[in-house]
Amino acid sequence: MRGDAGFVAFFRLTIAVLFLVGIFQLFRWQVLKHNYFKALASAQIFQKKYIFTKRGTIYTSDGIVLASDKPSWNVVVSLVNQTDKKKFLATEHFLRFRRFMVDKLGVPSEKVDSLLYRSDLSYVVLKKGITKQQKEELDKQHFIGVYTFNVNERIYPNNSLASHVVGFVGKDSLGRSRGVYGIEGFFWGDIKGKRGLTRREKDLKGDAILSSVYKNVVFREGKNIVLTLRAGLERKVERVLERKVKEYGAKRGTVIIMDPKTGEILVMATYPRYDPNKYWMYKDPAIFKNPAVSEVYEYGSVQKPLIIAMALQEKKITEDFVCNDTGRLKVIDKVIYNWAHRAYGKLKPKDILRHSDNVCAAQIGLKLGAKTISSYLHRLGIGRMLGVGLQDEETAFLKPYKEWNKVDVAVSSFGQMVSATPLQVISAISTLANHGKRMQPFLVKEIYNSEERSVFEPVVADQVFSREVADKVVSMMEYATMSHPIWWRYKKRYSIAGKTGTAQIPKKNGVGYEEDKVNATFVAFAPAKDPVFIMLVKLEEPKKYKLASLTAVPTWQAIFDEIKDDLGVPSR
Repeated sequence: MRGDAGFVAFFRLTIAVLFLVGIFQLFRWQVLKHNYFKALASAQIFQKKYIFTKRGTIYTSDGIVLASDKPSWNVVVSLVNQTDKKKFLATEHFLRFRRFMVDKLGVPSEKVDSLLYRSDLSYVVLKKGITKQQKEELDKQHFIGVYTFNVNERIYPNNSLASHVVGFVGKDSLGRSRGVYGIEGFFWGDIKGKRGLTRREKDLKGDAILSSVYKNVVFREGKNIVLTLRAGLERKVERVLERKVKEYGAKRGTVIIMDPKTGEILVMATYPRYDPNKYWMYKDPAIFKNPAVSEVYEYGSVQKPLIIAMALQEKKITEDFVCNDTGRLKVIDKVIYNWAHRAYGKLKPKDILRHSDNVCAAQIGLKLGAKTISSYLHRLGIGRMLGVGLQDEETAFLKPYKEWNKVDVAVSSFGQMVSATPLQVISAISTLANHGKRMQPFLVKEIYNSEERSVFEPVVADQVFSREVADKVVSMMEYATMSHPIWWRYKKRYSIAGKTGTAQIPKKNGVGYEEDKVNATFVAFAPAKDPVFIMLVKLEEPKKYKLASLTAVPTWQAIFDEIKDDLGVPSR
C-alpha cells in the first residue's frame, strides 16, 4: 500500500511539472516569442518583393556623364533542405558548376571548393557584380540552389574627371552604400531615391493570390543632377594644372573658373586627383576633400583691390589719393614692411596695386577701421558658407570686429589674419568684375526625375560696391596687371585685370609663420571691362619659385591659352 501511495504521489508530481512546463511553453510562444512566430507565420502566408530603383545620374552642363548606375548581379548559393543540398554537391553537378564559376565568372577555384566543406549553405555570396550577359549564361545552366540578385553598381565613366566635385558612393559603418564627399555626399538623399515594397498573400505553392491584405510602398526613383561644369573645359584645365604643379614642385593645385555675371562655376579642378571607381585604394582620406571649398588659407595681397574698393566706397580716399611709402609702418609693437623691404615713395591706388605695396594698403585699412572692413568682408562672402552643394564645404572663422586691434586691421588689409576658401576668394573678387554686384556662386543647374524638376537660376547675393567704384578699381587692376613685363605678349590682344597673392603659411603649432613655405594665388578676369570669365589659380607650397608672379601667374596664362577660344574671349 505504501508503495502504491508513493507511485501515486510521484505520478501527480510529474503531471504537475508537465503542466507547469506546458504553461511556461505557452507563455514563451505567445508572449516572449510572439514577434518571432508572427514574423514566421507572416513569411509563410505573405509574399514580399522589394523594388529597387536606379540611383540618379550626375551630368555636366554639356551632357557628359560623371556618375551613374550600372546594372549588375550578385551570385548567391542558397540551399535550405538536405535533398537540394545533396543534389547540388553530387559529383557531376558540382563539377559542372565549379567549371562554370571558375572559367566563365572568374571565381577562384578555392572559393568554390570551400562550399564542399561548409555546413551552412543557406546563403553564400559567391560572386559580386556580374554583367547581364553573364547572368543570362548562368540562368541557362539551371544550377540547383544558385540565384542572382540585382544590384546597382555605381560607376564613374570618366574616372578622375572632376572627382573632387563628384565624390563617390562608399560604405558606412554598417556596410550600407552611402554617398560621401562632393555632390554624391551632399545630395545623397535625392540621388539614391527610395526602394519600393509589395506585400501580398500567397497560397501553399508560394504563388500570389488576390486578397484584401495588400500593401504597396511606392518607390521613388533617384534624381538626376546637372552641374554647371563644362566637361571639355574641366578636362583641359586639369591637364594643364597637373603639368604646372609638377613643374613648380607644388604640394597641390586648385583652379576655379566662374562666370562673374551669373555665378555659374564652369571649372573646379584639383591636382592631385583620385579615381572614384577605386576609392578604396587610397590610404590617406585627405585626398578626397575638395580644397576649393574645404581648405581655408590666408590669401595675401589679393585683398588689396577689395580694401581700395572699400575705401573708395566709404569716401576715405579718392582715385587720386597719394600714399607716402617710407618702406616701413609701425603699428603698436609691429613693424610692417613691403615684400622686398623696399620703399616706393608716393603712390596712387593704381600703383599700390602695381607694386603690391603692404605699407600703403595698411594705411588705407587703418582709415577704414575694424568694423567697416569686417562688414564688407561678410558681404563679400568671407567668413560665411556659400552653399554650393558640396558635402565638404567649410568656412573660416572671421574674428568679431570688436576683438580686432590696430595690428589686425593693418595686416588684414594685405591678406593676413583673414582666411577664406579659394571659392570665397574668387566670389569676392568677382564682385569687382561684375560692377560691384556679387552673384551667389552655384554648381548645380538642375535636379530632376520623371516626377519633378528643379531649375536653379542666377541669384544676386549683394550689391556691395557701386558700379562707379567697382569699375574704377577694375581699371587700376588692369593697369597693374598689363604693365608687368610678364603680360607683354598679351597686351596688344587682350585686356586682363587681376591680382597676385603670395602668402606665408601660419604655423600649425605655435605663433608666427613658416619660414620657407607660401601659398601662391592669382585671380584675374577678361576682358577687364566686360568679363566673360574669372579664374583663380592657387598653388600650395611651390618649391621651384615662391612668388605668385613666377608660379600662379604662368599657370593662369597656360590655362588661358588653352581655353580662351572655348570661352569666347574677344580680343581687342
